[in-house]
Amino acid sequence: MGLKDKFLSKIPEAYILHKTHDKKMARLIIKGYKAIRKNNLFDDEFYLSNYPKVRNSNMDPLLHYIYFGFKEGKRPNKTFDALFYKYNYDDVNINPLIHYALYGLAENRQIMPENNLEGYKKSNKKRILYILHEKIGTIGGTGFTNLDIIEGLDDSYERFILTSTGEELELWIYSGERLEKIYHEEINFSNDFSRIDESNKNRIISDDFKNQLYNSKLATVYEEILNKLDVDIVHINHLINHSFDLMDMLIKKNIPYLLSVHDFYYICPSIHLINENYQYCNFDCENCHSFNIDNEENSHKILDIWQKLCYNLLKNAKYVIFPSNSAIGFYEGVFNNLDNFKLIEHGRDLEKTSSKFSLPDKKPIKVVFPGHVSPHKGSLLIQEIKKLDKDNKLEFHFVGTTIPNLKKYGINHGRYEREEFNNIISKISPSFIAILSVCPETYSHTLTEAIAAGIPVVATNLGALKERIEESGVGWLVNPQNPLDIYNKLISISNEDYLNKIDALSKIKIKSREEMLNQYINLYNGMMGDKNG
Repeated sequence: MGLKDKFLSKIPEAYILHKTHDKKMARLIIKGYKAIRKNNLFDDEFYLSNYPKVRNSNMDPLLHYIYFGFKEGKRPNKTFDALFYKYNYDDVNINPLIHYALYGLAENRQIMPENNLEGYKKSNKKRILYILHEKIGTIGGTGFTNLDIIEGLDDSYERFILTSTGEELELWIYSGERLEKIYHEEINFSNDFSRIDESNKNRIISDDFKNQLYNSKLATVYEEILNKLDVDIVHINHLINHSFDLMDMLIKKNIPYLLSVHDFYYICPSIHLINENYQYCNFDCENCHSFNIDNEENSHKILDIWQKLCYNLLKNAKYVIFPSNSAIGFYEGVFNNLDNFKLIEHGRDLEKTSSKFSLPDKKPIKVVFPGHVSPHKGSLLIQEIKKLDKDNKLEFHFVGTTIPNLKKYGINHGRYEREEFNNIISKISPSFIAILSVCPETYSHTLTEAIAAGIPVVATNLGALKERIEESGVGWLVNPQNPLDIYNKLISISNEDYLNKIDALSKIKIKSREEMLNQYINLYNGMMGDKNG
């Protein structure tokens, strides 16, 4: 947050007028802010206790919630369910808490689901339960792919989504081209032991590891949902913050499931194969320091327990779906006697644009870093590269979010909606998109977006990035462990080489959502046929 924002955040009305360009909307937000305060609808202490980074920012917590917190999935108090309220009422086109303070409170509107699952079982529908780790409203690539599939299915399917953040378990139904939240449960469970986020205090207890992966409350909820919804099949998109009770329950009830792989969670609790130095671990498992644990001497023993559990999870799936051959290769290297691995590349409905990008004659070379750029996505590497740029030959642009904040290293354009990407890139007019993940990717949606935008890519020579760029010829591969080589590559690419990449971009075809969807429908129908046969 800049100095001006910090100063104005102490003065609510001034901050709202500063941040909201539409003055009519600004006046409505000011009115809503006052109504929230008057009716005590926002719990400052609850918010600051649950989200300590907000406390550290010294920003008015209600302002933070209005402008940032709701979009990030944060809660304003213990009882108001903002997502339920937003999706339950069609006229909510502003921050849900503001709408409730101005209108919903007087109208006695419902602020949370009733948790009654009776009546959602329809005998003439094919019922699929999707398991997701991202909260609806805050989803990234995994969640978007999941929703692309759900929205593409016809009305013969009943589609449910079960999400878990570790603190909240939420059940949604997709019906009539809209989402409805039908169940919410407070939980206290997390099996995310990654070191990527330094604020993650969740730690493996060596002597109690297996028990950390199971939870009696979650087991009870899973059983209630599976029974009352009479689920036909389950599609697991991710098990982070879900307990292994779900796997046991599916096997016990003979409910077929398929599992989509989006990272390396089922190989290692580190999720991204990153060591303590934020570098690719390269499967140095004997000296593993990749996940939070009470005693690192026990890491190898923990990894053995983890992989045996995950082997059972993968083995009992009807299909294990991968978006790239390189991802299959990593998993086959660990689980080498499974025969249910299947390739389904992600499909996107992206309009390809004719490339209008070029290398500049004299200006700094503009480079865009898209998406959520955290340490495993190269944020620390980006800092090192820019520090080498003494003559400012490079101009960095960040389109998305960054951890840590990279504002001093370039221009931050903030979050973007999927459909906005091409327009943002066109306005920046960069020469390159850089995807500098320091660990293997299983696919990379940002690479697909770059291809659709018609802009050459500089990417690290690992995983799916390496596989896809070698196959397509749309960019250059660099070593993530050598920032100097990356810097030299960015400033030395010839115009002829650049035009060759532009030509390759014009020839590549992007797989459509319908092509992907048809592959999943074939699997779903086959699994349901097997179950009923």
